[in-house]
Amino acid sequence: MTVFRSLLFGLSLLLVIPALTRGDSLPQSIGSLRLEQLQVGEEARQEIDRLHGKHLNFRKGCVGTYVGGDTKAKVWVSEYDSEVEAAKANERMAQEIQAMEGNGFWHFREISISEMSVNFVMGQGQAHYFFQKGKRVIWLTVDPSEASETVTDLIDQVP
Repeated sequence: MTVFRSLLFGLSLLLVIPALTRGDSLPQSIGSLRLEQLQVGEEARQEIDRLHGKHLNFRKGCVGTYVGGDTKAKVWVSEYDSEVEAAKANERMAQEIQAMEGNGFWHFREISISEMSVNFVMGQGQAHYFFQKGKRVIWLTVDPSEASETVTDLIDQVP
């Protein structure tokens, strides 16, 4: 029985360690939505830069598309070299979004979810949340009817 347990433990490490160290993975599901597509590497960098309309100075990123019935959500993750850089990038985004108030985005506010400071804004028929978690800046856009459960799951699951 000890050999079986050792083998099972070894196999579980082979499955878990790459996912934790890659830094480009997202949860398989958030709320009632499941991950349909994951973009990493250069493809993710181009998508994130395109979204901002400029080249950003982040180390790596990933983009996830989630679906569930007729509902979709999208998550963009930009990872920086330090928490300080991530905090600065998150603050710049908050300032830029506030400056766009009434021009595509409205109802900006800072809220607390799972003891984390999160920026919230409405726009384009979607609820948008963005926040810093460690060296990462994470942006979620989701249908308002799925927003509360989805953002909470995302915060709790992304390392």
